[in-house]
Amino acid sequence: MIVVDTRRLDRFLASVQQLTPTDFVTVSEGARATGTSVRTSARKAAKLSAADRSALDKRVRDAFVPMLGRFHADPSADLHDAIMDTMTAALGVVQQAKLSEEQYGVLTHPFIIVGAEVPPWAPGPAS
Repeated sequence: MIVVDTRRLDRFLASVQQLTPTDFVTVSEGARATGTSVRTSARKAAKLSAADRSALDKRVRDAFVPMLGRFHADPSADLHDAIMDTMTAALGVVQQAKLSEEQYGVLTHPFIIVGAEVPPWAPGPAS
């Protein structure tokens, strides 16, 4: 996968694993409040190759394996939505160098709201 610094993604996913189903409801609400067209535009700017997208998808889904019990015990959040929201933010994290600060924020801000460790945006290559 094309990631300049995999530690950024690793830290983000580790922090996501600490979130509760209720946190994921808040993430989903934050993403919806941003608006579909704005998020779609930011996702397009962060586009990955099919192989890289598949590798990122696997990393995100694997991060949810330890959380499955929490989702089954507290069905307040939809597991599929939680994975898709996390995938969107992870896309921003790995493609940060291709994004403006605003685009990066659109993809990651819902996770900042719930206290996930989201790497700060910085101009130029991701560090």
